[in-house]
Amino acid sequence: MEIEAFRITAPTPGQIVILIILAVIVSIAFVIAARRMGPAGTARKKKARAAGGWNSFYQIAKMKGLTKEETEVLRRIVTAYGLTKPTLVFNSINILDGCIQRAIRRVSMQELKGESKDDLINMYYRLRNKIVRARSAGTIPDTSTLPIGASVRVEIQGLGFFTTNIVRNEPEYLGLKIPNLPPGRLGSIGKRRVKVTYWRPNDAVYVFETKVKDVLIEDDVQCICLKHTDKVRRIQKRRYLRKSVRMPVLYTRLRVYEEGGKKKAVLVRKDSHWGTITDISVGGLSIETMVPFEKDTYMRIEFEIREDYKIIAIGKVRRIERNSARKMYIMHIQFTKIEKKDKNEIFALLYNYQMI
Repeated sequence: MEIEAFRITAPTPGQIVILIILAVIVSIAFVIAARRMGPAGTARKKKARAAGGWNSFYQIAKMKGLTKEETEVLRRIVTAYGLTKPTLVFNSINILDGCIQRAIRRVSMQELKGESKDDLINMYYRLRNKIVRARSAGTIPDTSTLPIGASVRVEIQGLGFFTTNIVRNEPEYLGLKIPNLPPGRLGSIGKRRVKVTYWRPNDAVYVFETKVKDVLIEDDVQCICLKHTDKVRRIQKRRYLRKSVRMPVLYTRLRVYEEGGKKKAVLVRKDSHWGTITDISVGGLSIETMVPFEKDTYMRIEFEIREDYKIIAIGKVRRIERNSARKMYIMHIQFTKIEKKDKNEIFALLYNYQMI
């Protein structure tokens, strides 16, 4: 049997063109795949994700009510902190505090020209306050949701008011730590009406009224038992966080008069008294005293917020309350004049920051 040999013929020009086109297509495909898998492709993906993260950052900042200037300041703070996901600054108070504290430390150690150091630090604190205050905490449906350990202000019918803490929250009652009452008055608490004020952190003031259910005296706990209620009213949203403290304070009356169309003030040094600061915020403070000034009285306030740092400010009496249980008065003071560096010290106290 004859076998016919295969003949290899030269490719035609058309076939050569087709082969070249196929080779080019395959090469391009390999290059694209390599770039996607290689470091450059990874970098582009990271860049794209980062761009998406910053877009969300700007959207959330706008929803929080931040101005363009505040948003850019926050962007610089977040970038310096090295956050890979910038939106985390809105979701975590710990991360937000880390960013703000780092920025404050850097500013504190720098010699600034033009814009003062106190102004810049104050802006960082106000930015932190605005972000946290913009959070929606929701309402309080009933007293069974109040946290144990929370500080509350209680006014008992016929016995005055006092500040205490929630020590129990059982399905049957809300337990408050028994305050220091005049001798023989504890037994008369039963069935009395009470008004309770609760300042929820980073939110607002809530008030509810109820009745004393019982007085519980046990080895592990002693408390006033209140009936639960679902009539909890949200009455005020504070501009600044307020913190309970116990600090000595010296306050002196100011006599205000007009001269030449301008208001002037003179210290009445004979009318100086010592009291105790019971709570403080950047906007004002409350003073417990036996010698209250009248409403709308101006005063100079002096106190040490930390060792070797004294704050001197001017304030105005906005409200006075009588604490019958302690035979004392509480003056609620609004700051009318206070230095920014002193405001920064109060901010640091409120947020538990360490000042440099």
